[in-house]
Amino acid sequence: MFRLIVCLFALGTGFAHATEMVREQGFEIQVQPFPSTFLTPEVASTYGFERSRRQALLNVVALTVQPDGMARGAVPAKVTGFVKNLLGQTQELTFREIDEGEGAVYYLAPVRVSNQENIQIVLEVIPAGARAIDIDFRHQFYVD
Repeated sequence: MFRLIVCLFALGTGFAHATEMVREQGFEIQVQPFPSTFLTPEVASTYGFERSRRQALLNVVALTVQPDGMARGAVPAKVTGFVKNLLGQTQELTFREIDEGEGAVYYLAPVRVSNQENIQIVLEVIPAGARAIDIDFRHQFYVD
């Protein structure tokens, strides 16, 4: 159910343009920040996330890079990290694994945000059987 929601969201809202990607060690790590209000009430309730203008979610997926160069087949990973705003305030991230089977494994963490807030997102992703992959980027959030 969640995969369907994310796919529809990606196609209909420009979600894919907000994706940060890092390729290392034969993996592609994709990070997509998005407003929690993009989840339907049913999906938010199922996974225990609050739908709020002031809460975003970070979606992280680790994919295997195939011989043809395409990234497919999500793999389990350990995901940790924090976000920091321009004032230096940090929020530790608590990721929840969403495993839908058939190679669909996602990691979601809630993040409190303000309108037009620019935050630094710092993650460590350790795909199964690999070394840590560090990700560090900035993202500006807009709330309704």
